Amino acid sequence: MITPKVFEHVLEHLHEVINQTPVGVDLLKQLIKAHPADIADFISNLDMIDAHSLFTLFSQDLRLNIFQELIHFKKVRLLTYLSPEDRNYIISHLSIDDLTDFFDELSDDELKEYLPILHKKDRERVLSLLKLNPESAGGSMHTNVLSLMQDFTVQKSIHILQRLQPTYELHRCIYVTSQQNELVGYINLEDLVLKSPNTRLKSIVRDVILIAYVNDDRETIAQKMVRYGVNSVPVVDEEQVFLGVISGEALVEIIEEEASEDIYRMSAVSPLEHTYFETPFLKLLFQRSSILIVLLIMQTFSSIIIEHYQILLCGFLTYFISMLTSTGGNASSQTSALVIQGLATGEINPGNSGHFIRREFSMALIIALLLGLFSFVRTYLTHHNAVGSFAVSSSLAVIVLVSITLGSTMPLLLKRLNIDPAHSAGPLLTTIIDVIGLLVYCLMSSAIFKLFS
Repeated sequence: MITPKVFEHVLEHLHEVINQTPVGVDLLKQLIKAHPADIADFISNLDMIDAHSLFTLFSQDLRLNIFQELIHFKKVRLLTYLSPEDRNYIISHLSIDDLTDFFDELSDDELKEYLPILHKKDRERVLSLLKLNPESAGGSMHTNVLSLMQDFTVQKSIHILQRLQPTYELHRCIYVTSQQNELVGYINLEDLVLKSPNTRLKSIVRDVILIAYVNDDRETIAQKMVRYGVNSVPVVDEEQVFLGVISGEALVEIIEEEASEDIYRMSAVSPLEHTYFETPFLKLLFQRSSILIVLLIMQTFSSIIIEHYQILLCGFLTYFISMLTSTGGNASSQTSALVIQGLATGEINPGNSGHFIRREFSMALIIALLLGLFSFVRTYLTHHNAVGSFAVSSSLAVIVLVSITLGSTMPLLLKRLNIDPAHSAGPLLTTIIDVIGLLVYCLMSSAIFKLFS
């Protein structure tokens, strides 16, 4: 592994490297020793003319490895600078999965330009994959996976693996199919070592624990993979035809992407299709400001409530508005985080959602009583106003009860409506609780003061 100083020297003498002066040649020899991912990062920070000039100095194999490490946006731009020969070489040597991801970034015109480079069979596979929903199991599967036919012997299977392994992704679990490519089961890699050469695979095939259909939701499949502890899942169509595999590596990617999307939605921001710096400034501005404007409009209800009860709120009760609304927001956020996490991991599901709601309601009652009692003591000791302290503590208890109830039920309701439960957390839920909490505070305080007046 080379040191970061090599990249600094290359950057300082970039034009010498590009023009292949003696100093530049030595620096290039050092640069090609770096990992392709590091070289890709270095090239990504150059302007495209210099990036292209440097890229062409590498060998064809290294160019391909570097290209695979580039983000899709940079891949599209770099291809436009390459010669037709270099472009054809790279596209024709990419795996089907890489091509599918890459082609998703192209315009229709660019796609028509690059598709003829592929063999007819590969073109058909890419086009069929492009029709799949990226959020489906089919959109997340690896298709460049070797499968074996059930009538193969162990000896023939080993011979096939030895020939094709460099161009196919090989897993410890190898799936077995019929002559019609229908999924039959799987064998483990060690079975080919432990069984006699003449043993046919159909006699040692094992049943698959978990099968994903091509249009299944990928997050649901990821949850089941974690639950059953499987490292790979075969993907089939409705006729049980074997299409590909969701591997452990893909599982990690799905979990990371879904977690990132949940974080965005919990912050009331739409998930970014590209990286932060690849997303246009105006698009980010619109996404973030539009939801804030909506929340701002919702908060105008708070102003209406305060204006309506301004006589009641002036003086003693004003001191506790922030305490009550923030406590309600904290209680709802705490609860929604628990239920969203439970839904994401599959711990909370339609079968036990009723039990979860009953448990959370009991929790809400106890927490509401505890916080109400604590707030009464705190308010009375600082202001020595028994009626006012009772109004504040009673309002707080009801606000906490409503907040926890909403925080636990809203994600479940959105899930039932096929809407991401993460939308119910963060600013949206906090804003709703602020408005409801202020209304509860005013209504209850008004009723209590009338009762004791």
